[in-house]
Amino acid sequence: MLAPYASTSVAAVVLRIFLGGTMLYAAVDKVLLDPRFLQTTGVGSIGETLNFFVTSGGPLAGLVEAVALSQPVVIGALMAGAQLLVGASLLTGSWVRIGALLGAGISLTLALTASWGVSPYYYGNDLPYLVGFVALAALGDGGVLRLGAPAQRAYSPERRAAIVSGTGVAAGIAALLLLDRTRAISAIADGGTPTPSPTSGVSPTPTPSSSASAGGTAIDGASGLADGQALNFSAGGTDAVLINDEGTYRAFERACTHQGTSVDWQAGSGDFLCSNHGARFSAEGGVTMGPANQPLRAIEVSVAADGTVTYRR
Repeated sequence: MLAPYASTSVAAVVLRIFLGGTMLYAAVDKVLLDPRFLQTTGVGSIGETLNFFVTSGGPLAGLVEAVALSQPVVIGALMAGAQLLVGASLLTGSWVRIGALLGAGISLTLALTASWGVSPYYYGNDLPYLVGFVALAALGDGGVLRLGAPAQRAYSPERRAAIVSGTGVAAGIAALLLLDRTRAISAIADGGTPTPSPTSGVSPTPTPSSSASAGGTAIDGASGLADGQALNFSAGGTDAVLINDEGTYRAFERACTHQGTSVDWQAGSGDFLCSNHGARFSAEGGVTMGPANQPLRAIEVSVAADGTVTYRR
């Protein structure tokens, strides 16, 4: 009964549907669903991500700094375009080996930048994609589900197994996208800017004072921050967060040190959470749960005698 599923056709189609569907979604997410991505600055932007690649110290950090930092939007658009090509190639069954090798190149690049500092290595998600693309390059299209290929009318258990398996994987991806629909709808409706929950302990993002003094730049609204609360603000164009921890004020960049996703202060647990991969950071910025292995980047803050809180960059 299960013999038809033990074939290279099934293996190739499963890889094609999953990897191709994921690449297609990644491209659409970057270009359409996440308006923050194709920006030069800010949490979630390609500019912030590339800066993280440089500061994380991976093997390609020097190349990223020399080539990509000066033109982040172009690099982001090229990345999305490459992922779109890979998705189209794999899903249509056209030039599958070439598409798989391009996908392997993308995954290798990310493994040497975004995931380089992840320890243990199996927390990183780019190496498994790399291996999957290499395996698909060896398998080819599997001889099934190729756009423009003549229809095979004779009954084939292997072809039927491949189609059933591919449909199952596609349904699984569709289910994941439906689970993610809240984020997508929010991004389209309000431009991707999350609105803090009234119970989250995070105040709405203020506009920092334009007046700078020898003590730094004042953070509007910081003096009224209650114990255990946080305030998101812009520190010279970088998304940052200020917390009041029992009278001690601390500020950090909001970029998770795993892959640059924004972290949010959790008033109930008294720590920072990255919703992307579940990394957690203490009120002092230290890592309390992986996959991140570096503390949040601190921003120097000071409190004047009149209660004014200022930051320095």
